[in-house]
This record gives sequence, structure tokens and C-alpha cells, in this order.
Amino acid sequence: MGVTSVGKVEADQGAEDGVEELVALARMIAYARQVAQDVKLPFATNCLDLALEAVKQEVGEGLTRELAELSSPVPQVSVRSH
Repeated sequence: MGVTSVGKVEADQGAEDGVEELVALARMIAYARQVAQDVKLPFATNCLDLALEAVKQEVGEGLTRELAELSSPVPQVSVRSH
């Protein structure tokens, strides 16, 4: 195993860790959104909907089934910087 192979393995592990962190973040946002909805805070609920959709977009299409339970009524929007 050469140096480039080790670097690639570490990069793959880092990318996987990043995706796991984004999924965890999406779950926390979904929980906060549900709490905001339960206590009738519509503005906070809307903001958390947008945040959840942005995180789901960042995770990408590969994990949409895993994050389907965290769906919100917000349509897909682009939040990428220009």
C-alpha cells in the first residue's frame, strides 16, 4: 500500500465521517423543528424547515431514503454559494 493509497483511505474515512455528522445534524434539526411546531412557533418551524432541507441537500441523493423520515414541507431550494 503506497502513500497515495493511505491518503485515499483516510480521505474516504473523513468523507464518511462528514456524512455521518450531517445525518446527525439533520436529526437534531428535525427534533428542534418538531418541538417548535409543538409549542406553536411558526417562524422557528419555517427556519428549521429551511435548515433541514439545506442539510439534506448537502448530504446528497445517496442518503435520501435514510433521511426520508425527516421530511419537511419545504420545497427543494438551492442554498449553494455563488
